[in-house]
Amino acid sequence: MPKIDSKDIENIKQNIDFVSLVQRYVDLKQSGERWWGLCPFHQDVNPSFNVHPEKGFYYCFACNASGDLIDFYSGINGLEFLDAVQDLAQEAGVKLSFTSGSSSRNTSQRSECLQMQAIAQDYFSGLLKSDEGRKARDYLKNRGINQEVIKTFGLGWSLDYWQDLKKQLGKYGFSPEQGVQAGLLSQNKAGKTYDRFRGRITFPIYDLSGRVIAFGGRLIEDGDPKYLNSSESVVFKKGDHLYGLYQARKDVTQSKEVFLTEGYADVITMYQFGYTNSCGVLGTALTKKQVQRLSGLCRRVYLVFDGDWAGQQAAMRSAEMILSSGLEARVVKMPWEQDVDSLLKNKGSKEFDTLVKDSEDGLAFCFRMITYNNSPQDIMKWAVNFFKNLSDLSLRAYYLPRFAKGLNISEAELRESLDSKVKEQEKTQKEDLHVSGTAQRDRELLQFAIRYPEYLNILRNYDIKSALGTSKGKRLWDKLEQYNYKEISPYLDEGEKQFFVQSYIKEDEKDPEVIWRDIKDFLIKHRYRRRKKAVLESLKKAEQQGDQQEVTNLLQEYSNILKGG
Repeated sequence: MPKIDSKDIENIKQNIDFVSLVQRYVDLKQSGERWWGLCPFHQDVNPSFNVHPEKGFYYCFACNASGDLIDFYSGINGLEFLDAVQDLAQEAGVKLSFTSGSSSRNTSQRSECLQMQAIAQDYFSGLLKSDEGRKARDYLKNRGINQEVIKTFGLGWSLDYWQDLKKQLGKYGFSPEQGVQAGLLSQNKAGKTYDRFRGRITFPIYDLSGRVIAFGGRLIEDGDPKYLNSSESVVFKKGDHLYGLYQARKDVTQSKEVFLTEGYADVITMYQFGYTNSCGVLGTALTKKQVQRLSGLCRRVYLVFDGDWAGQQAAMRSAEMILSSGLEARVVKMPWEQDVDSLLKNKGSKEFDTLVKDSEDGLAFCFRMITYNNSPQDIMKWAVNFFKNLSDLSLRAYYLPRFAKGLNISEAELRESLDSKVKEQEKTQKEDLHVSGTAQRDRELLQFAIRYPEYLNILRNYDIKSALGTSKGKRLWDKLEQYNYKEISPYLDEGEKQFFVQSYIKEDEKDPEVIWRDIKDFLIKHRYRRRKKAVLESLKKAEQQGDQQEVTNLLQEYSNILKGG
């Protein structure tokens, strides 16, 4: 992870009001020191999400989503940590500095790549408006795409030349190799570089910060492939992004619903017909990363895929992934071999509204699809795989009775069919600090250290680390010692972060001095037991070696320990 100066992180947090930032996405009401609302990271019914601005963290008591201001911004917008920091730094007017040379180089590569995307976008957009773009403008007009939509989505045109964009990038000092790395140029086996997009309408792909990170291109004349995307780069991974989500984000956040389609034309046409909460996959099957981006913005996903068999299969796979993440899915059943682009243009929004109203529950759709022409063995295999992929084990209790009813089998039989992989997953997910025995004691010690940071030095003097019985506990203590609590969040894994935030914002239950007396007593007894054990082990070794002087010394030391010396 790139190392950003901790002072910059702190300056960002000081210059952006945490509550105001969250209120862009969540309706919050104040109660005491905290602000409460429905959690944006799961389907919340009762307000379980709270922000504690004084301590600088948020926490959901239902799904355990937790973190600081940067975690919230990155999670709600589906951004990586560095991207979130850069966005917030720009908003806060903070100039970032890096403490790692490799981080600086990586940031430089990203910056250069984004510069090249911006140059390409300006160039393609300008070509569409020029005399050389007349053919492309006529094509878009014939497809019913108006000027407002062209501007909103930044559509452009690439000339059918091999070296056009390459020369344009060169004017700004970028080499052909850099153009290839940015996904804008291609290179053949002989090493020659050339424009990737030639004779195509260009569809810029934006990240959620509004930066162009890649392009899609469509031929307007015969040729193959009809659609083409940028190759992957340091700023673009095809399975991570959704086309049109940047333009749709505000409406998706407000409605908590999104229409998910299969292509550029579908998204643009839906937007033009008023369905401004629409986005599309980028020519691949829906991915977990894409679902994760949606989960921070909405609660319901309408799948609007083609009406042919391939479209239905894609809808089923997508519904499975959406449902397993805890979101609601509904499937809009398009007419056979028709897409939403042609339906809206031929029959209008009234017909589509009827299809949306009659959309099928995503789980019911999956049951109907899987039971059609599949053997009982295949059906059970599918069911087990669904449970194995659940993002949250609490969803298992929700889905078990629904699967039993939908597949017409007993719930007991379904439970028995869940193979060892699901049980192993359950075991793994529960291996955190929230267990009994030694780990429970670790939890209590660390909770005190987090809740009352003024005791850190005292705990260190009493050698708390040696009293921690789990490797996870020791790792977390190391981080508590190393990082200021206001900058620790990026260095914690998800389990640690949940535990840290829950402990840090916990209300005072009793005087910390009372808690400390109990902990101090435990640490003293633990140190006593460790000294006894160490002396006894040394005594045994001295006896085996026949070292009488050492035996005498150790016996005296052991006697002193027993006397409390």
